Amino acid sequence: MSRWVVHARVEFEARHALTSYLGSSEAPHEHQWAIAVRASAAELNPEGYAVDFHALRAALERCTAALDGTDLNLHPEIGLPSPTAEHLAAVVAGWIEPDVRALGARLIGVSVWEGPDNRVDLELG
Repeated sequence: MSRWVVHARVEFEARHALTSYLGSSEAPHEHQWAIAVRASAAELNPEGYAVDFHALRAALERCTAALDGTDLNLHPEIGLPSPTAEHLAAVVAGWIEPDVRALGARLIGVSVWEGPDNRVDLELG
């Protein structure tokens, strides 16, 4: 079965410190983070597109705007047990999934870049 996959990405800066990394706590440090989501639709709408790029990006911006310039360790959902890129991906997936569904699509993945070169992908069923 074919499906269309639409991507949206945002970037922000935030601090974090893993609470356990190789057996000890990290020192707080800042990263340029990027988060991308992938939404799928089986069919194109009457206007000929699967998911509105602008609406998907706006939803992602709403979900992540409050993170810019913050310390992720202090965020009630992200900070515990440790503010890893993996944990951030899972939290953002939960935040944005209702918006993606409202756009008539299915959330199929969230990617988080911790700096320019390190990325984790959460693939959703």
